[in-house]
Amino acid sequence: MKEPVKFGIILLVFCAISAGLLAYVNSFTAPVIAEAEFQKAVESYGVIFGDKADKFEEISAEKFNAIKEKHPKVEKIFAAKKGDEIIGYGINIETNGFGGAMTNALGFLIEGEKIAGFRNISNQETSGYGTRIETDEYYPSYEGKSASGELVLSKDPQAENEIMWLTSATVSSKGALAGSNEAVQIFQELINE
Repeated sequence: MKEPVKFGIILLVFCAISAGLLAYVNSFTAPVIAEAEFQKAVESYGVIFGDKADKFEEISAEKFNAIKEKHPKVEKIFAAKKGDEIIGYGINIETNGFGGAMTNALGFLIEGEKIAGFRNISNQETSGYGTRIETDEYYPSYEGKSASGELVLSKDPQAENEIMWLTSATVSSKGALAGSNEAVQIFQELINE
């Protein structure tokens, strides 16, 4: 009876030391990872908005938390500014695809309530199929689309509310669509408050 207790205590000590080391290392890497994700999002919005915006600032924590209560998958919201005027919003939204969680960045223009663009920030989709959501084949299907209502999938997106349905990547397409429609709802809430 003494041996199992002894081994249990040794195992407990090793687990406690390992957990402590992981927490210690995480305290150094978490801010670096967060900063890298922030910079990737800002770079994505720089491409999405082009010369329409010259800076991107996170909205206030109070406003963000109120939105996050209703939309738990939102990760960040940026005000896109030209000078001091807010010309649109950038919304990072998490959704699920075939491979699991993905994060997408959608830019919205207030004038005309249009989508400025879409970029995938991270995904775990199948290479060559689902990863097509991160290509120049897919991105243009969002540009200039209406942000005043729900988006739908189409194999030949021509209408104001149609985005590309990637063949052989149905789950990835539907995942990106679900996140995009939630981002549209958030954008509508931001401009109608």
